[in-house]
Amino acid sequence: MHQKKKLAIIIEVDSFIGDIFQHLSKTYEVMAIQPKTFKEIETAVEWADIVWFEFCNELFVHAINQNIKRRGKRVIARWHRFEIVESNFPDRIDFGAIDDLILVSHDMLRVLKLRAPQVTQKTRTHVVWNGLNLEKFKPIPSLDKKKIAWAAKPFMRKNQPLFLQIMHSLVKRDPSYTLHVAGEQEEFVMMPYLKRTTEKLGLTRNVFFHGWQRNMPAFLADKGVILSTSVHESFGYNIAEAMAVGALPVVHDYPGAEEFWPDEIRFSSVDEAVEKIVAGQTHQWTQYVHEKFPLAKQLRELDIVMGDRVAEAPKTLNWASLEQQAGSNMKRPVPLWLAQRPAPAQQAPQPAPIPQAISVQQVREAMPVAEVAMQAMQQPYPTQPHPIPAPSVERLAPVTPLEQPIRRSEAAPSFDSTGYWEGRYRSGGNSGAGSYDVLAKYKGQFLNSLARKKGLKSFAEMGSGDGNQLKYFSFDRYTGFDVSKTVIERTMMMYRDKPNYNFVWLGDQSLDWEMHEDAYDCALSLDVLYHLVDDNIYVNYLDQLFSLPQRYVVIYASNFDGPDIRGASHVRHRKFTTDIANRFPQWSLLKLVENPYKFKESTEADFAIYSRDEFENALDLNELDAIR
Repeated sequence: MHQKKKLAIIIEVDSFIGDIFQHLSKTYEVMAIQPKTFKEIETAVEWADIVWFEFCNELFVHAINQNIKRRGKRVIARWHRFEIVESNFPDRIDFGAIDDLILVSHDMLRVLKLRAPQVTQKTRTHVVWNGLNLEKFKPIPSLDKKKIAWAAKPFMRKNQPLFLQIMHSLVKRDPSYTLHVAGEQEEFVMMPYLKRTTEKLGLTRNVFFHGWQRNMPAFLADKGVILSTSVHESFGYNIAEAMAVGALPVVHDYPGAEEFWPDEIRFSSVDEAVEKIVAGQTHQWTQYVHEKFPLAKQLRELDIVMGDRVAEAPKTLNWASLEQQAGSNMKRPVPLWLAQRPAPAQQAPQPAPIPQAISVQQVREAMPVAEVAMQAMQQPYPTQPHPIPAPSVERLAPVTPLEQPIRRSEAAPSFDSTGYWEGRYRSGGNSGAGSYDVLAKYKGQFLNSLARKKGLKSFAEMGSGDGNQLKYFSFDRYTGFDVSKTVIERTMMMYRDKPNYNFVWLGDQSLDWEMHEDAYDCALSLDVLYHLVDDNIYVNYLDQLFSLPQRYVVIYASNFDGPDIRGASHVRHRKFTTDIANRFPQWSLLKLVENPYKFKESTEADFAIYSRDEFENALDLNELDAIR
C-alpha cells in the first residue's frame, strides 16, 4: 500500500469546512487545527505535504509570507468574504507564496482583483461555489407560509432594521404573518434598537427573537418563507438551507446576488419584498437548490483543484509551453488571440517533487485522521497520462504536470489571423460560404430553436464576421466581437436600427473585457476555431470565449485533427471537444449535433453545446437533431 500524502488544514473559522474535511480524509492523511500560536502552524507545516489555510488571520498572513512553498510544500488558501472586503490582507499577503487561491464566488474574485490587480498573475485562482449537504436539509411536505424565518450572525451588514420595515408593511395586508429571528444580536445597540422598534411599530405579536439555533433543520421545520435582508454576502447558506426544505426565498438584491439567486426571488424595496412573500409558493425553489448547490458538485470541483481528477488529454498540444509563452491572463483589455506571429513555444519546466516530511509530530487539538488508502503522489499534483496544465485564471482548474514531455505534432506554419481577415474584409471580401444561403439558414434555425428552448435572451459571438449570418438570428440582445476593424464598422452600419445589437473591435485599446465576463446567457463561436492556425491564438481564444457566458457556449466547427483538405493556409482542423474537456472541466458537453450538410456543402462543421450545469438534462434538445 502506498503512503498517503499529508494534508494540514489550518482553520480560522470552522463553519464551512466539516464536509470538506471528511471528503478529503478519504484521499489524504488529514489533520485540522485552529492554531493559537505561530509555533503550532510551524509544527503542522513541518508534518504536512500540503497546507490548506481556511479563511485568514494575522497568523496565517505571517505564515504564508514566510514562503512555505520554498520548503517543498503546496500551499492552498480558501477565502470567503471577510478577508476580501473587510480586512487589509489583500494588501499585505504575498499571493506568489500561494499555489492555489480558492474563492467562493465570481463576485468575490471581482472585488479581490480590484484590491489586488495582480493576483491572477501571481497565483492560480479558482471559483468553487459552496455546496449544501442535502442529507441534512430534506424537503418538508407541510410548511406554514405565514411563518417567516430570518437567520444570521449579529453583523450590521445583515441589515436587521429592514426586516422590521418589511413586516410592518406586510402585517398591514395580513396580520397573521409572523417573523422568527434566529441568531444572537449585538446586545448594546442592535438588540435594544430591534426591541424598541418592534414595540413602536406594533409588531410584538408578529416578530419573535429566538436567539442562536444549534439545530437549523429543526428551526426551519415549519417556516414557509426565508427572508434575507443582507447588504452583502459571499453566498448565503441560510437561504440555501431554507430553500432546500421548501421555504420560499425572498432575498435582498445585494451586489453579487444575481450569481446565485434568480431574479424572481430578489427584491430592492419593501413593497417588492411584501409582494413576493404574498404571491410566492412554498416548495417552488427546492429543485433549484438541488441542481445548483449540491455538496457533491462542490467536492468534485475541489478534487479538480487538488489535482485528484484529471481528464484524458489530447496528444497534439503542449499546453504547458503555450501557457508559459502566453502568460495566461484572461483579463487583458486586448485579447491575446489578436497577437501576430508569436514566437515558438518552449517546454514548461516541471515543478520540483515535494519531499516527505522529516518527522511526524502531534499538533494540539488535531482532529482524527481517517484511514483510507490512496496511491502515492510523487509531485505536487497526481500525474496521469498526457494531462493539460491549466492557466492561472479563476474558471480553470489546475491540472497535472507531465511525467514526460508531449511529443508535439508537426507545427503549423505561422499565420497572421488578424491581418488576413482585416485584409480580406477591406478588399471587399466576406465571411465565406458558411455565412450564406443554406448553411446560414441552418445555423439560424438551430440557434433560434435553442434560444426558445432554454429561454436565452443575450448572446455574444466571438468572431462575428460580416453580419450576413446575423440576419437569420432572432436574439433579444447581441454583441459581436471581431478582430477586423473594417468589418466591425460595416456591421455597426448594417444594424444601426437595432439598439440592442452591439459590435466591438477587439483591437480597441480602451476595451474593458471584465465588463463582458459572465454578462451573457450564451457565447457563440461559429466557423472560427478551424481558422485559428496558431496554437497560442487558439488557446487564448478559447479562454476568452468561455469567460463570456453564464450558462452556455455553442461552437460550430470541425471536430477532428488535420490540415485543410483543400490546402488553405488559413484553415487547421482541431479535435476541440478533447481540448475543452481538459481545459474547462467545469463545463459539460451537453449535446453534440451532427450537421446534416456536412461534406454535402462546403463544411465539415458540427454543433457542440456546452453547459455550466453538469446535471442539466439534454432531452429537451433532441428536436435540434431534426433541423434541416
